[in-house]
Amino acid sequence: MEYLAPKASEIDEQNRFPVETVRELAKLGFMGIAYPEEWGGAGADSLTEAIVVEEISYGCAATGSILTAHYLGLDGIFLYGNDEQKNTWLTPACDGRKLAAFCLTEPGAGSDVASVLTTAVLDGDEYVINGTKHFITNAAYADFLVVYAMTDRSQRNRGLSAFIVDKGTPGLSFGSGDNKMGIRAARTYEVIFDNCRVPKANRIGKEGEGFKIAMQVIDRGRIGVAAMAVGLSQAALDAAVAYAKQRVVFGHPIAEYQGIQWMIAEMAADVVTARAITYEAAELRDSGLRISKEAAIAKLFASEAAYRVVHKAVQIHGGSGYMKEYPVERFYRDQRILELFEGTSQVQKMVIARHVFG
Repeated sequence: MEYLAPKASEIDEQNRFPVETVRELAKLGFMGIAYPEEWGGAGADSLTEAIVVEEISYGCAATGSILTAHYLGLDGIFLYGNDEQKNTWLTPACDGRKLAAFCLTEPGAGSDVASVLTTAVLDGDEYVINGTKHFITNAAYADFLVVYAMTDRSQRNRGLSAFIVDKGTPGLSFGSGDNKMGIRAARTYEVIFDNCRVPKANRIGKEGEGFKIAMQVIDRGRIGVAAMAVGLSQAALDAAVAYAKQRVVFGHPIAEYQGIQWMIAEMAADVVTARAITYEAAELRDSGLRISKEAAIAKLFASEAAYRVVHKAVQIHGGSGYMKEYPVERFYRDQRILELFEGTSQVQKMVIARHVFG
């Protein structure tokens, strides 16, 4: 926290990707925390990864987002890549030599993956990729992108395939960076493919397995978003408690007033519950069982709990909470994306209901 928290405001205001922070994360072994040592990872479990993301997001939510986006890029290769692909991309990404990006979302296709318009057409021993992705975290800074494109549109979901595209590949370019409300340092970009040719050997899994790969990756990624939400919520709670103890109104610290105490109690209950649900989902991830419902529940509850917690933190700060001098102003902006990416709250409810009804 001594490193992340002081930088969080600076990189937010500058709208700057913290290259130096990513280097530090690599030195600490966090870029592949839950991947096997044989592939350059630290060999930790998914619960440890969730705790790492939580603690990093406590100091800087944007940095937490950069790390979770990196994991999203790695997961497809880890789950379905062959040994050659793992040696070429997974190992250097886990040991911190390379940064990854997950390239799925398009202007007209977010949660509706079957509507992806980007195509990959086999031409000899290469695929020719054409299309546009957007809202891609890490894109312009990544050493490689895991890209999802249609190889057979007539098959809809079953026509989606996954590919690894290296930085600098001809036909790969980036639009201007997005000007976001929050987690501004987690830079997102439009990604453009114009007759971008990649070797057939860069396809992950079989043709048509892209949807299956993407859904498993997103399930795992939702636990990362939940962990981000827990870290941000804890930071907001701690800031509110500290402010309430020192802010004096009518001759007493506002922490002595029952109205404030009840708000703090509600915030603490939300944080503890969100953490428990997130940790449970993380532990289940390593069991080999399907985690779609549990990951969606964790992401839904933790992200919406973060809204309640941060809202109350700003309220406790009063007018000061609206000022950039206090971190809760940034927390408020950073939180909003948590209910949107990796599937909106409404999408999480659809996933949960589908599994409940069987």
